[in-house]
Amino acid sequence: MVITGCIATIGKASSGSPCGAGGKRVAFTQESVEACAQSFVGMPLNCVYPDWYEDTDELFTDHGNVNIGYIREVHAEGENLMAEIVVWKEKYPDEAYMILNGAGSLGFSLEWYATATHEDEEIIYMDKFEGCGCAILWQNCAAFSDTFIEKLAAAKANRSDVEMTKEEKDALVKEIAASVAESMEERIKSIENTQNEIKASLEAQVSKEDIEGIQNSIEEVKKAAEQAKNDVDAIKAAAEQKDKEPEDDEEGKEPEPLKASNEEIPVPKAGQRVEGNPLIGEDDREAKLAEIKASAMNPMDKLKEITKLRMQG
Repeated sequence: MVITGCIATIGKASSGSPCGAGGKRVAFTQESVEACAQSFVGMPLNCVYPDWYEDTDELFTDHGNVNIGYIREVHAEGENLMAEIVVWKEKYPDEAYMILNGAGSLGFSLEWYATATHEDEEIIYMDKFEGCGCAILWQNCAAFSDTFIEKLAAAKANRSDVEMTKEEKDALVKEIAASVAESMEERIKSIENTQNEIKASLEAQVSKEDIEGIQNSIEEVKKAAEQAKNDVDAIKAAAEQKDKEPEDDEEGKEPEPLKASNEEIPVPKAGQRVEGNPLIGEDDREAKLAEIKASAMNPMDKLKEITKLRMQG
């Protein structure tokens, strides 16, 4: 899967202060971009994506240690520094699924180190730099909060990447859903192997009641994973049914490319943390998060609900 989008602005100060800037905002000069922007090519794309069974509150909120792709091409378009980024959707189907469905609220945050700068009272200007990569995160979590995903593309075997049509997007959703299902099957097998290893190592050391307790706990995790797999199968079935019964008002229409939101994006604070939801209030948002986490819904549904709440921010 290929992403095209704005990863920073040129000649315009960031809306927040990135790490290492000492509380000041930063700006890339036109000359520095022309001389140094190509150093980003080949650098990794990373994100914060927690383990399946961990808390998802940090999803896409900062730079992370999960490398899910790389920057393939960089160029300037007016005051926007644009990039073409490859995402390894087969290796990271969960992340690809979330990007595909949350693209309108996602942006980027660059990683670089400066080799020459000048500054005034508020802004540090990059005169020369070396690109190290970028992270994909919620727009209001980045120092350059006006970054955005412009479009998604599907890789073609016999022609260059093109903007996806509605049919291609539906096909990509089904393909990624199948990858997620396969990933769930692998996790179930891993759980079964773990169960066998625990049983073999503890049979001679603990009581029968202890072993039964461990087995019950593992069975609960397996059931949750199997339920998530069933949810993915339902997504695939719905997509296939949609292909069979196209909506009249969608026929003959050309899909519009994804654009940056015109709504004013809240300025992130120096800690680069998620700002509260202005529509429902911080207390309500935190209460909603706690309610989702404490609910009995399966892990996939929890992830979807938390993502929806993030996209409202």
